[in-house]
Amino acid sequence: MSFKSDFLRLVIVTITGAGLVAVAGLNWAQSANSDPAISVTVSEVLTENLSPGIPAAGTVYSRNAAQITAGLDARLEWVAEPGNYIEAGQPVARFDCEILELQREEQIAQRERERLRYDSLVREIARIEKARMATSELQLERVKTNRDLAHGEMGIVAVRIRQNESRLRRCVELAPFSGVVTVQLRRGGEDVARGTVLANMTDTRHLEVRASVPIRHLPRMRSGVMADVRLNQIRFEGMIRTVVPAADTASQTFEVRIELPGHAPNQLAAGQLVSVTLPLAANASLTVPRDSIVLRTDGAFVMRIDHENKAQSVAVEVAEASGEKVSVRGDLQAGDRIAVNGAEALDDGELVDILTDPERNLQALTN
Repeated sequence: MSFKSDFLRLVIVTITGAGLVAVAGLNWAQSANSDPAISVTVSEVLTENLSPGIPAAGTVYSRNAAQITAGLDARLEWVAEPGNYIEAGQPVARFDCEILELQREEQIAQRERERLRYDSLVREIARIEKARMATSELQLERVKTNRDLAHGEMGIVAVRIRQNESRLRRCVELAPFSGVVTVQLRRGGEDVARGTVLANMTDTRHLEVRASVPIRHLPRMRSGVMADVRLNQIRFEGMIRTVVPAADTASQTFEVRIELPGHAPNQLAAGQLVSVTLPLAANASLTVPRDSIVLRTDGAFVMRIDHENKAQSVAVEVAEASGEKVSVRGDLQAGDRIAVNGAEALDDGELVDILTDPERNLQALTN
């Protein structure tokens, strides 16, 4: 019983001598007990395939980045400086290879000498076999052995020439891809050993974002779909190129790589931090409008409207959100009517007046 009703009954009991006043008080009490219905808009609980987007932090990387290393032991003549853009297949570093060139000339001369020696022994064997009676078998075998050795030496020298030519090709280190030299670690005039890092190169035209995502989302993460990438007011759409299905033991996250569009390098650079929104695979669930959720100290609720247009609070657990829809778990069924605008003012059992769209628009204008 309300405070107004108790008060009015007290007025009626105490003013027994004035019938007119008692009747007026009774009429007032009846009017007070008939509280006006609260105007609300309603929506139906639906079963939908919700595809929410999850936020994550990402870092911009180059698709191609490499260390340019020395391919031989030699003295450097030149190394490209930081900031230089080098096309694929163009020189990044050059060595002084005069010694290798001299060795190659020497080996070519050795090969020619062994060829002449081999030809001479072949002719000598032919003469010995022609004058067989005048030569011993031992002498013939010795000449044949020398011929075979000369042939073997020719092969060895040929291999040495090919090895030296391979070293000569490394006298110029070529760019493996088109990009910018970001770091110069060695300069011309230095003697370096094979494997020494000379410079770092980065491809500035082909960028990607690498984002770390909680491992619980791995089953619903798909490659080939578009993701949203933002840096302050700059927004890009990039395709999820790769999902790496391996978790980091410390952070319990896995890596997602997003390929950025061709115009992204004009506004982004490798190393920048960005925020991304990654779409999860659709999952069928009960959905309600985001505005229908009523947050109270004891949890989240929606106000279900029964066939008598009375409100009933239903506790729900909000699972995911996508745009203006959220998926919920609770004692609800598809087709249930729930209050949207005005739900926060409702209590259990209260009568509601359901607004149609024109009524809602008129009420918004008058308010």
